[in-house]
Amino acid sequence: QEEGWVLYYWPKLAGRAEFIRLVLEEAGEPYTEVNDGIEAMFFQGKHQEYPALAPPLIRKGSFTLSQTPVICRYLGRRLGLWPQSEDDEWHADQVNATIHDFICEGRATLHRRTEPRIGYLILRRLAFHGKDFHASYFTQQEETKPYIEKFVKERLLRFLGHFEATLKANDGGQGFLVGDSLTYVDLALLHALRATEAQFPEEWAAAAEVTALLRAFQQRVAARPRLAAYFRSER
Repeated sequence: QEEGWVLYYWPKLAGRAEFIRLVLEEAGEPYTEVNDGIEAMFFQGKHQEYPALAPPLIRKGSFTLSQTPVICRYLGRRLGLWPQSEDDEWHADQVNATIHDFICEGRATLHRRTEPRIGYLILRRLAFHGKDFHASYFTQQEETKPYIEKFVKERLLRFLGHFEATLKANDGGQGFLVGDSLTYVDLALLHALRATEAQFPEEWAAAAEVTALLRAFQQRVAARPRLAAYFRSER
């Protein structure tokens, strides 16, 4: 299809759409982002094509697709960010599912501690929405404190340790998550690590010794020319 990619997502949020943006940016694939009319599109029945529950959603011509991990796999395959062997395809799928398990234990916090693009973390559903999952974090800050503490104590390092071990399992952690070239799942992990660092800077700093490979991975992937340009931009 000749039409370019269109990405639909909420305005002023990195959110789940950031996983998709990183794939498009690294691939050098032009896209347009639409932030207006999202509520009407998804919650007032204005979306007229193949049913989609919620954003993000991508469109190219008449084809639409939702669900962040599915979109990233789809784009990865189309845009050359795909594992080279069948075994690596399945391992990438496994790691991608775990990254999104990490996400599904939470919900994006709408406060930003540091960099506006990434200063939130989609971690621990109850951590930032302990009283009401659908209400703003700012309406329940006191209620959320025990959940944040519990997440930091019991879950954060478990996930980070798993990702460290997964990275180490391929080439001693000196390259990528699977195979010998960048794939969509590396970009998913990059975003998860940047978000973790932004939301929990003290805990991230304290975990330096047990996340050495992840930190080096984050630095070298974020330094890739197209990604570095994107992170410097206002997009």
